[in-house]
Amino acid sequence: LFQEKFNFTHDMDFIVYEPADKDEVHAYEYEDGPGPNPEHLQFDLAKNSKSPWNSMVLGILCQQLKDQCTTEQWPMQWPDTYIRQLLTEWYKRLRTMWRNAQPKLTEKGTVETPAETKARLVAERQVVLKQCHQTTHCRSRYAWRVAVLDHIVKLKTEGNEDDAGAWKWLQRLVKTLREHGMSSDESDIGNDVEEVLCVKNMGWCHSIARELDLVDLQRLVDTDIFAPQGS
Repeated sequence: LFQEKFNFTHDMDFIVYEPADKDEVHAYEYEDGPGPNPEHLQFDLAKNSKSPWNSMVLGILCQQLKDQCTTEQWPMQWPDTYIRQLLTEWYKRLRTMWRNAQPKLTEKGTVETPAETKARLVAERQVVLKQCHQTTHCRSRYAWRVAVLDHIVKLKTEGNEDDAGAWKWLQRLVKTLREHGMSSDESDIGNDVEEVLCVKNMGWCHSIARELDLVDLQRLVDTDIFAPQGS
């Protein structure tokens, strides 16, 4: 609905969105202006979702979405409060993105040039992508460690081996820590030829680093659990 009404395809396209005219907003909120045009809705991005202008825009969008649900006979009908909350959260997210893309003051006290704004946005985007990469790697590391430990504990238990208790303890520990407790790999060097990853351990992990290394080693030597990548 947002993309259709405000003419953008991806969220990043919203950074060039043209907000409502300040004079029209002022006339509606403090004088006797007509208010938002339902056929050409525009947010006042200088203010939050609770401002009179934006509240009216959200109300119009809520009604339009309800009408669309009825016309297209959607199988589910949502209450007004839910639709309103959903639209409000979308507005907050897009407003944050738009405000972040506006020129800011530099360390020299001057306003960013378009080139400086673009460079800042690119740098911030790279940080987000790096964080996503680290999060994905932590989840993958957690998944394979759990699979390895489940396999080893099963074999040790069935064989009634003496170190089964130690492996069960490590299994419980990893499952308690979950993916957020796994160390991430931080790329220091990356190019088309080679990518070098340096392990970025959490401080509290140092005391069990040896045990976790044993789990990772089992993943490499036991092809019954994980096949080589690309096979």
